[in-house]
Amino acid sequence: MKALLHYQTALLVRSQRWLPPVLFYLGLLAISLDSQSSLGSQLGWNAAALVPALAWLTRALPAAEPPAARACLAAATGPRRPQYAALAVTLAVGLLLVLLAAGAALLTCEVPRGMAGVTVLGDGLAVGVVCLLAGSALGAVCTPSLVRTTAGAAGALIVGSVLLLVLTGSPANAAVRAAYSSGAHFPALPLLITLPLALGCWWISAWAAGRTAATADREAG
Repeated sequence: MKALLHYQTALLVRSQRWLPPVLFYLGLLAISLDSQSSLGSQLGWNAAALVPALAWLTRALPAAEPPAARACLAAATGPRRPQYAALAVTLAVGLLLVLLAAGAALLTCEVPRGMAGVTVLGDGLAVGVVCLLAGSALGAVCTPSLVRTTAGAAGALIVGSVLLLVLTGSPANAAVRAAYSSGAHFPALPLLITLPLALGCWWISAWAAGRTAATADREAG
């Protein structure tokens, strides 16, 4: 698995597919930073912006791999493991963005003193993890094995991101609203809901990638 992680990381860097979603996220972060904003509300904004950005990145990495290379990799390592490695790499990038955005918020926003500031920061980071999982899950079900056309994937990513952030029943919506509210609290329920949903979406994505690889192998044979 370590070799697969190195391969997917190198593929992401060389293809430069990471640039548009990361720059999109950094742009949303830059226009929102304000010394008058509270730390909690800024962390909530950072988390909300991560949903479309990470969904885009999660779709982009598998799309960057040439079909021939994908088939060879599936034959050598198994049909699902490359997809799990790609999901892990994009999750790591998303986590790095969460931490960088939190650092920027600490430098620019009004930070409560003492343990109150630590509590707000911890709750805000947890909100970021909820949106990280939501964005990864959305991107996973929009990978080329499930949504083959770029236009279809773009539409699904946009609509899915809006629904995740706007619908009242969405765990991402609940977590972000909690970060903006004056009585912000740790998003335990959104985390408990989002994690199994994300695991299910990752499994579906890996299953679809394995099925696509098996079909390509049969056709080649």
